[in-house]
Amino acid sequence: MRIGNVSIAHPITLAPMEEHTNYPFRLLCKQLGASLVCGERVDGSDVAKRDRRALKLLHTTPTEKPAVGQISGNDPHVMAEAAKVVAEQGFSIVDLNFECPIRRLIGRGEGGALMADPPAIARLVEAVVKAVDIPVTIKIRSGPDAERETAVEIARLAEQAGASAVDVHARSVAQSYVGGPDWTVVARVKQAVKIPVLGSGGVREAVDAIRFLKETGADGVAIGRGCLGNPWIFQQARSLILGGAAIAPPNNGERARVLLQLVEGEFDFYGSHLAAKRLPRVACYFAKFLPDFASFRDGVQGVKTVHEFKRLVREHFH
Repeated sequence: MRIGNVSIAHPITLAPMEEHTNYPFRLLCKQLGASLVCGERVDGSDVAKRDRRALKLLHTTPTEKPAVGQISGNDPHVMAEAAKVVAEQGFSIVDLNFECPIRRLIGRGEGGALMADPPAIARLVEAVVKAVDIPVTIKIRSGPDAERETAVEIARLAEQAGASAVDVHARSVAQSYVGGPDWTVVARVKQAVKIPVLGSGGVREAVDAIRFLKETGADGVAIGRGCLGNPWIFQQARSLILGGAAIAPPNNGERARVLLQLVEGEFDFYGSHLAAKRLPRVACYFAKFLPDFASFRDGVQGVKTVHEFKRLVREHFH
């Protein structure tokens, strides 16, 4: 698969997830088999102003290439300026988020609110395509709600405006993350455009990714919540799609190694204070399988340093 001038090795990719797909997590997913990784959504207005926190979220290095930087907004000029910053940071692709169901964004007429206004999306895509030399992609949903499916119209308009690919989350904006996805909308989008189509929604195991690709005809699958605590899903799905053998789930030692790599990366990336605040959620995704998970969950609440966390992991994972 090629997205503009960017070559993607295989169809198994990492979907953007707010508060999750930071630089340390993306590196981990890349190491464990994701062909393309996408950073979390950042407000385009903050990026255009070169806000310090926004630039932190847009940190990247050549190690994770090809990588995608994602922004959101509803002003063509602001989004064009923000896209220039994404390109300057070193990302291979800039993605425009038109699917986020967060109320704060909807209230500002951004994110998923734009699924009700296909021409506005076309104007935004056109402005960003003119502003940068890297490929421009869009992330959309089926439509604003169950009664209105706008994904096909938006994909066609975006293609005409110069978008290099479209990623479809197979739920409506109103649905948020509740209930099962409708993969058929991804198939309809794929039939409607010539640019690559990726999709997401309901992929929790490696076999789900393979079934998704077969049923939708999509060029790629973007794995989101299914990789939280289970980044091995990428190498498992990659092996299956390339005709290899099924890869067994990781043992406790491997789980501990990968968890420690991620946590150490977060402490380096965020600093001790913020990393310690994030730690319970990050670590508990990896520890849910433990027979004494409740004890681990209670123990991680008081952890302040990497050294303390290593001791907790040794106690529970080995």
